[in-house]
Amino acid sequence: MLKKILPLILAVVLGLSFITVPAFAEDSNPNCVKTSIIGGGEVCDSGNGDSVIQILNLIVDIMTVGIGILGVIGITIVGIQYLTAGGSEEKTRKAKRRMFEIVIGLVAYVLIYAALKWLLPNFGGGGSNP
Repeated sequence: MLKKILPLILAVVLGLSFITVPAFAEDSNPNCVKTSIIGGGEVCDSGNGDSVIQILNLIVDIMTVGIGILGVIGITIVGIQYLTAGGSEEKTRKAKRRMFEIVIGLVAYVLIYAALKWLLPNFGGGGSNP
């Protein structure tokens, strides 16, 4: 059952995260696109490549939110599995192993995010416009 529900939840979260609000010419710069993703910011093309960095920041922000949501869901499901193991050593061992794997995955994402922040000078600017 979980194997059917988890991809559905992931598809809905990712699908909703790419919804954009149309940009009207009288409201904004014609070189900007308003987005409704994470804070309703704008991505503008100034001609010097900053728009690519803004889009990459937006993608990483979406991934961060998605991984956080999936981490919370995963930890909740594994916690329920652990509580309902009923003293079965095998079920308890499986639940502990899954919890360990989720934590390792979250730590790996944090390390990758920190490496990107360190290597790329303009990374993680929060989608600010030039």
